[in-house]
Amino acid sequence: MFGFKPKNPDAHRYYLFPGQGRGAKDKFRRHMIAALLTASVFSAALGWLLWYLNTYR
Repeated sequence: MFGFKPKNPDAHRYYLFPGQGRGAKDKFRRHMIAALLTASVFSAALGWLLWYLNTYR
């Protein structure tokens, strides 16, 4: 009516390819959590090492 409704509703459809469903989202979430945990452990270890080297030298 005022130009808000698309003229061709089929043009705005999208399709999921294999690997874009719920399993892919779960896998992405697991990888993200693992990456954040790994990065936090590594940064804490590096921070402790730098503190140790600068304190007891």
